[in-house]
Amino acid sequence: LFGQDQAPAPVFKEGDTWQFNITRTVGNTSSTELLEGTYELTFTQGNVKLYQVSGSQKDEMPIQPDGATQILLNLLGKSEQLQGLKFPLSVGQEWTWEYKYRVPGGRRDIRAYVKANVVGIEQVTTPAGSFKAYKLVSSSRTELGPNVTTSTRFYSPDTKSIVKASAVNSANPGSTQTELIKFTPGQ
Repeated sequence: LFGQDQAPAPVFKEGDTWQFNITRTVGNTSSTELLEGTYELTFTQGNVKLYQVSGSQKDEMPIQPDGATQILLNLLGKSEQLQGLKFPLSVGQEWTWEYKYRVPGGRRDIRAYVKANVVGIEQVTTPAGSFKAYKLVSSSRTELGPNVTTSTRFYSPDTKSIVKASAVNSANPGSTQTELIKFTPGQ
């Protein structure tokens, strides 16, 4: 796959299942945010279903047109709002996109501008295993000011997903970390 220098768009199979752990930190303490904890994504009947996992309990999450559920779908390149993966992926590839979102309780949409680059291929280890992965670096800013969020993500064709990601904002000392903790291929 990597000898071809490209990762084609993934073909999902019925029952493909991913579990991700997302942690957020602010300085040395953890913050409570909507997207924090363990999430499961399952490909079934042509769609992705999202679940929040707590111990042995799984609660299905309704997919919203923007916000947190789009961030989860973006881990598989399935977000309609976010274009974080643009297939086929190849080293040196660059693309940009814009999207709108609304802060919970906000009165208006905010426009965000993103630039992404595929900068290389690296070996990445997560609780789910060790994978050769395309390294993507993106920067985003909003119309509200100069603050920039820089994200580093690793996409593995073996799991058809992001296997590891981190994001930091220039105005906030905290970070968000995402790791694939389990991948189960479908039929």
